[in-house]
Amino acid sequence: MKSISIGLLGLSLFFFACGKNTDTSTSKKPPTKNSEVNTQNPHYPELVDFSWNENGQEKKLSDFKGKVILLNFWATWCPPCKRELPDLSSIARDLDGKDFKIIGISVDEQPGAMESYLKANSLPYTVIHEQGDLLGKYMSVTGGDQNVIPQTFIIDKKGRVVETLIGSRSKQDFLSLINKYL
Repeated sequence: MKSISIGLLGLSLFFFACGKNTDTSTSKKPPTKNSEVNTQNPHYPELVDFSWNENGQEKKLSDFKGKVILLNFWATWCPPCKRELPDLSSIARDLDGKDFKIIGISVDEQPGAMESYLKANSLPYTVIHEQGDLLGKYMSVTGGDQNVIPQTFIIDKKGRVVETLIGSRSKQDFLSLINKYL
């Protein structure tokens, strides 16, 4: 009986998230570290800005203020992450031309893993390789403590992190949250 319970627990971790802990809830709790909180609205921290090179141009996340942004942290070795990618691709196509942007952030140890995956599986949205501890910074400002992927953050048009999603989601789950902020 114990081996069945352990097997079911392992199987659920495999299907919903890759990492130490699993929580498929949506979190809107205020951050726990006041020094990192936007003092004008402590319930929704400001986005953690970062930059990347896209088609030879320097881009910054803050350049997209005025749009709803979905940041999706994922890796090529994570089955639940890869299961979300077709739905995220569909959302990117469906919401093309709206005030919306998806940015996929690969946390693969080697950028070559992401590049190989993208050659075989084209995605219609921006995908970058994470060069530091960006996921940790987002977890810190949102009060998160679960270092798992996939992990998704929705940023509203004002540049505030308004939703944190831990674990795999469906297209409908994503759209129900995105549409609240569009």
